Amino acid sequence: MMTREMRRALAQRATRRGVVRGTAAAGAGLALAGSGRHGFRSVGAQSTPVAFERDASIVSWGFGLTNPLATARAEAFQAAYPSIAVEFVPELDDQKILTAAASDTLPDLLWIDRVDMASWAERGVVSPLDDYVQASGLDLADYYESGIAESSYQGQLYGLPGGMDVRALYVNLDALNEIGVDGLTLDTSDWDLLSELGEQLVQRDGDRIVRWGFDTKLQAGFLWLWGLGNGGTFFNEDGTEVTYNDPKVVEALQWGIDAYERQGGYQDYEAVASTWQGDEQFARGQVAMTMYESWMLGIVASVSPDLNFAVLPIRQRGSGSDGPMISFAAGRAWSIPQDAKDPEAAWQFISHMHSLDTWMIGAEARKEAAQAEGGNYIPALTAHKEADQRQIDELYDPISENVDAAVRLFPELLAASFNRPVSVSPASAQLEDLMTEVAILPALRGETTPEDALTQANDEAQDAVEEFL
Repeated sequence: MMTREMRRALAQRATRRGVVRGTAAAGAGLALAGSGRHGFRSVGAQSTPVAFERDASIVSWGFGLTNPLATARAEAFQAAYPSIAVEFVPELDDQKILTAAASDTLPDLLWIDRVDMASWAERGVVSPLDDYVQASGLDLADYYESGIAESSYQGQLYGLPGGMDVRALYVNLDALNEIGVDGLTLDTSDWDLLSELGEQLVQRDGDRIVRWGFDTKLQAGFLWLWGLGNGGTFFNEDGTEVTYNDPKVVEALQWGIDAYERQGGYQDYEAVASTWQGDEQFARGQVAMTMYESWMLGIVASVSPDLNFAVLPIRQRGSGSDGPMISFAAGRAWSIPQDAKDPEAAWQFISHMHSLDTWMIGAEARKEAAQAEGGNYIPALTAHKEADQRQIDELYDPISENVDAAVRLFPELLAASFNRPVSVSPASAQLEDLMTEVAILPALRGETTPEDALTQANDEAQDAVEEFL
């Protein structure tokens, strides 16, 4: 991965709509070719594809055929467009994109993190998709607003969002019952209550912590959620001015530090967290309440299917139990590079992979695979609102009252979510690093105050933003 210093150096040398010069090396990939040459099966009914008669060959970077949802959709595309051969190269990082762009060796498709879309658009690496969207009749209103916003830059769409994740509070209901609290009626707008409960939920065996109480996940980038939920901002509207040290953000960070202090301090947290493995700490009862991404639900269902738990949305601080839900979404998007050899074939792939029917084909394959392994099917969140709802209505089999409630909650929470604040700027990578390394972690570890840490990060972030102005 590129360090913050490397990203800064690249940003300083880049000109508007330009890229850093270098050499490129593309990895070997897995190919899908037409006419059944590789033995791919037919995958069922779908929308009539747009005519594409000529032979074509396209290359994708960043997308791997590593799960049934991905593989079945790729096969669906091949069945619909047998004349288009697709090579998938799953390996991708920032340096690979930059050097390939410099030497005109970019592929036809990039599967990239949406938070960096502004950066690639500003450097001229990816092309606007608006003309393709208009010509195809695709309705962007079918997609979650946060996914479209994070895939856009300066009023143009540079990627079509795919998978989504969203963040919520996972609570162990039995642990809360131990201290006389009904977790199902928990008011998550009362953040002081959450930190009080965290203190009560910690369990120790002598000096050893055996269960952490409440993990705010500040250290994992969740200050975006807590800061906005506290009424703060991180940037002005057009992303030209950084406001990391907004008093409401400072207050949110101080609240999070206090929540850890009430449980023994962040050093104690780091010590116990170092013993956790595979994101299974909540499922295994090693933490009683934790913020986490939506995909944690699948881990819980697999590791501890009988766990008595609930997933609750965090609500705007002080807004009451029916107040606005606060979360942010993340994920990737398909983009077409500026120098793509066959952008028309690339768009056919993007649009078909993200059609409603293709999403459902993938979901059916995901369910079949889960059942074949003796597990439960948990719908994957997509960027397509109707696809998410149809998975629940048509494919999901009830598991338990609390799991069912979480499955229903996530699309609703996605619809209310914002995109990551740093995505407004081409300096997104530096900005995210600065927030974590200069502000959050030093403040959590007691090396400086939240206000001083956020002010220092703010000044450095403003410099990074101005490199692109």
